[in-house]
Amino acid sequence: MSIDGRIAMKNGESQWITSKLSRQDVQEFRAKSSAILTSSQTILNDNPLLNVRHKDFNKKMLSKFPKKIFQHPTRVIIDSKNRIKKSHKIMQTEEKILLMRLKLDEETWPKNIKQIIIKPNKKNIDILSVLKFLGKLEMNNVWIEAGSTLSGHFLKLELIDEIIIYIAPKILGHEAKPLFLLKKKIKLFECLKFNFKDICQIGPDIRLKLEPKNKKY
Repeated sequence: MSIDGRIAMKNGESQWITSKLSRQDVQEFRAKSSAILTSSQTILNDNPLLNVRHKDFNKKMLSKFPKKIFQHPTRVIIDSKNRIKKSHKIMQTEEKILLMRLKLDEETWPKNIKQIIIKPNKKNIDILSVLKFLGKLEMNNVWIEAGSTLSGHFLKLELIDEIIIYIAPKILGHEAKPLFLLKKKIKLFECLKFNFKDICQIGPDIRLKLEPKNKKY
């Protein structure tokens, strides 16, 4: 994000706010994860691959990940309206993808893509049920890489163990898109509170690690 807490311009443009070094650093966190979770809106906006780019690993990172354990986490997409199609780049990769949906579509998907039906919560997918499903698959380290709506929803439900933020020394202005969208006006005493776990500089950027003061689960 920018130093004023923005992740994209009003028109959705976001490439690139942070530096190449920060984007390389993200690859290590992806590689350590059982799953990478995102929303259909992120896929529609950015058309990402959300895989691990091992070619971007530097020597220090490579020493932590011997080639024999190089693997891509399962990509998990919250897709309540069945908006994800075969034409999206992520759907053309060979690694495992789980489409979390409220109902099946009639597409014939490749073997690496599974549609998972999740119970609704007010016409939307119940996020806690998604995490419980992943837990049953022993996916215990879920990396969420999504936009402000889904990220804000996880915060609202207090389902976050840790937040990792990369801050670029840039200002995008008040019309740009925020990091989290909470969809509810809150008073100062209701604000979500965190502890700083780690602060470090990566190239021109700063990386923050935070954990919530009170965990619900």
